[in-house]
Amino acid sequence: MSSSLAIFLGGYPPAVRELFLETQFLLEKELPNSQQELDIPAKMLAFSYGPGYKGMICVLFPSQKGVKLSFSKGAELSKKHKLLEGDGKKTRYVEMSKALLKKPELLEIIRHAKLFHDMTSGS
Repeated sequence: MSSSLAIFLGGYPPAVRELFLETQFLLEKELPNSQQELDIPAKMLAFSYGPGYKGMICVLFPSQKGVKLSFSKGAELSKKHKLLEGDGKKTRYVEMSKALLKKPELLEIIRHAKLFHDMTSGS
Protein backbone atom coordinates (compact mmCIF):
# COMPACT_ATOMS: atom_id res chain seq x y z
CA MET A 1 0.00 0.00 0.00
CA SER A 2 1.34 3.40 -0.94
CA SER A 3 1.95 5.95 1.78
CA SER A 4 -0.65 8.30 0.30
CA LEU A 5 -3.26 5.52 0.37
CA ALA A 6 -2.31 4.68 3.97
CA ILE A 7 -2.75 8.33 4.96
CA PHE A 8 -6.02 8.52 3.01
CA LEU A 9 -7.44 5.45 4.76
CA GLY A 10 -6.07 6.44 8.18
CA GLY A 11 -9.19 8.39 9.11
CA TYR A 12 -11.53 5.44 8.63
CA PRO A 13 -12.40 2.64 11.07
CA PRO A 14 -10.27 -0.53 10.80
CA ALA A 15 -13.15 -2.60 9.36
CA VAL A 16 -13.68 -0.01 6.60
CA ARG A 17 -9.95 0.08 5.80
CA GLU A 18 -9.82 -3.71 5.60
CA LEU A 19 -12.91 -3.93 3.35
CA PHE A 20 -11.54 -1.14 1.13
CA LEU A 21 -8.20 -2.93 0.69
CA GLU A 22 -9.84 -6.30 0.02
CA THR A 23 -12.07 -4.70 -2.60
CA GLN A 24 -9.07 -2.93 -4.12
CA PHE A 25 -7.23 -6.26 -4.33
CA LEU A 26 -10.22 -7.87 -6.08
CA LEU A 27 -10.40 -5.00 -8.58
CA GLU A 28 -6.66 -5.22 -9.28
CA LYS A 29 -7.16 -8.91 -10.08
CA GLU A 30 -10.28 -8.43 -12.22
CA LEU A 31 -9.11 -5.26 -13.99
CA PRO A 32 -5.52 -6.15 -14.95
CA ASN A 33 -3.28 -3.28 -15.99
CA SER A 34 -5.87 -0.71 -14.94
CA GLN A 35 -4.65 2.64 -13.70
CA GLN A 36 -5.48 3.60 -10.14
CA GLU A 37 -5.88 7.24 -9.27
CA LEU A 38 -6.34 8.36 -5.69
CA ASP A 39 -8.36 11.57 -5.44
CA ILE A 40 -8.07 12.64 -1.81
CA PRO A 41 -10.35 15.73 -2.02
CA ALA A 42 -13.09 13.62 -3.66
CA LYS A 43 -12.39 10.77 -1.19
CA MET A 44 -12.14 8.09 -3.87
CA LEU A 45 -9.87 5.65 -5.67
CA ALA A 46 -10.66 5.37 -9.39
CA PHE A 47 -9.83 2.43 -11.66
CA SER A 48 -9.53 3.29 -15.33
CA TYR A 49 -8.11 2.33 -18.71
CA GLY A 50 -7.68 5.84 -20.00
CA PRO A 51 -7.96 9.49 -19.09
CA GLY A 52 -11.04 11.14 -17.66
CA TYR A 53 -14.51 9.83 -17.14
CA LYS A 54 -14.49 8.05 -20.51
CA GLY A 55 -11.71 5.71 -19.39
CA MET A 56 -13.07 5.11 -15.91
CA ILE A 57 -14.50 1.71 -15.00
CA CYS A 58 -15.27 2.10 -11.32
CA VAL A 59 -14.53 4.01 -8.14
CA LEU A 60 -14.11 2.97 -4.52
CA PHE A 61 -15.61 5.34 -1.93
CA PRO A 62 -14.89 4.71 1.75
CA SER A 63 -17.07 6.23 4.45
CA GLN A 64 -17.20 5.94 8.22
CA LYS A 65 -19.84 3.22 7.84
CA GLY A 66 -18.61 1.22 4.84
CA VAL A 67 -17.37 1.12 1.26
CA LYS A 68 -19.23 1.73 -1.98
CA LEU A 69 -18.07 0.44 -5.33
CA SER A 70 -19.48 2.74 -7.99
CA PHE A 71 -19.53 1.90 -11.70
CA SER A 72 -19.20 4.92 -13.99
CA LYS A 73 -21.44 3.33 -16.64
CA GLY A 74 -23.47 1.30 -14.20
CA ALA A 75 -26.82 2.30 -15.67
CA GLU A 76 -25.82 0.36 -18.79
CA LEU A 77 -25.00 -2.84 -16.90
CA SER A 78 -27.30 -5.81 -16.40
CA LYS A 79 -29.72 -5.54 -13.54
CA LYS A 80 -30.26 -9.30 -13.34
CA HIS A 81 -28.45 -9.68 -10.00
CA LYS A 82 -30.11 -6.66 -8.36
CA LEU A 83 -26.87 -5.69 -6.61
CA LEU A 84 -26.59 -2.32 -8.33
CA GLU A 85 -28.22 0.56 -6.50
CA GLY A 86 -28.84 4.20 -7.31
CA ASP A 87 -30.80 6.15 -9.86
CA GLY A 88 -28.21 8.42 -11.45
CA LYS A 89 -28.24 8.93 -15.21
CA LYS A 90 -24.98 6.98 -15.63
CA THR A 91 -23.65 5.56 -12.38
CA ARG A 92 -24.76 2.72 -10.14
CA TYR A 93 -23.09 1.44 -7.01
CA VAL A 94 -22.78 -1.62 -4.81
CA GLU A 95 -22.66 -1.37 -1.03
CA MET A 96 -19.67 -3.63 -0.29
CA SER A 97 -19.44 -6.31 2.39
CA LYS A 98 -17.07 -9.16 3.16
CA ALA A 99 -19.70 -11.67 2.05
CA LEU A 100 -20.24 -9.86 -1.25
CA LEU A 101 -16.52 -10.13 -2.10
CA LYS A 102 -17.04 -13.89 -2.50
CA LYS A 103 -20.21 -13.73 -4.61
CA PRO A 104 -19.93 -14.60 -8.30
CA GLU A 105 -22.56 -11.93 -9.03
CA LEU A 106 -20.12 -9.19 -8.03
CA LEU A 107 -17.40 -10.65 -10.25
CA GLU A 108 -19.86 -10.79 -13.13
CA ILE A 109 -20.73 -7.09 -12.70
CA ILE A 110 -17.04 -6.11 -12.63
CA ARG A 111 -16.32 -8.22 -15.72
CA HIS A 112 -19.33 -6.80 -17.55
CA ALA A 113 -18.22 -3.26 -16.70
CA LYS A 114 -14.80 -4.00 -18.21
CA LEU A 115 -16.33 -5.66 -21.27
CA PHE A 116 -18.75 -2.77 -21.78
CA HIS A 117 -15.85 -0.32 -21.53
CA ASP A 118 -13.82 -2.33 -24.07
CA MET A 119 -16.75 -2.44 -26.50
CA THR A 120 -17.60 1.26 -26.25
CA SER A 121 -14.24 2.97 -25.79
CA GLY A 122 -12.97 2.50 -29.32
CA SER A 123 -9.70 0.94 -28.14
